[in-house]
Amino acid sequence: MKIKINELCQMAIMLALLIVCSKISVNIGPIPITLQTFAVIMVGYVLKLKKGLIVFLAYILMGLLGIPVFSSGGGFDYIVKPSFGFILGFLLSVFVTGLSLKSNNKILSYILGLIQGLLGLLIIDFVGLIYMYIIMNYYLGMDKNVISILEAGLFPFLLKDTISVVIAVVIYSRVSNLIFLKAEPIY
Repeated sequence: MKIKINELCQMAIMLALLIVCSKISVNIGPIPITLQTFAVIMVGYVLKLKKGLIVFLAYILMGLLGIPVFSSGGGFDYIVKPSFGFILGFLLSVFVTGLSLKSNNKILSYILGLIQGLLGLLIIDFVGLIYMYIIMNYYLGMDKNVISILEAGLFPFLLKDTISVVIAVVIYSRVSNLIFLKAEPIY
């Protein structure tokens, strides 16, 4: 895959957005509230699958090497944090948010973008909650049931994450035609 200089700049900007949104956080338990969902969805919309994968892999690698890009820092020991599964979910969500779905109807375009974003969010939550359950029960020995995992890792974030997806769809639909992005519409 050959990457042009403007694509490399787009990737760097989206990586920076992801890092900044990771740092805007409020700790409420094992999973902090951040703006990462917005950034993750935008990365998929703007960069599409291949370049989005590169950005998420770079983000994860940077964090595991100790560069404090994750919400609570970085380092290899982050793998055993209950929140790390959500970071892995970011990587997998781009397989949905990075698709180019097209429609000539503007309302249908918004709906398709919203569906993509919500499916991406579903992937993030599914991977993150399973990982959280495994780490809390089998590594940390906390004996958490499924309901307590959902209460800690899903319910506090549902409204904020859904709103984040809606905002990402609206913003992307407005900036996708800018010359700087040269991105394909998500619809």
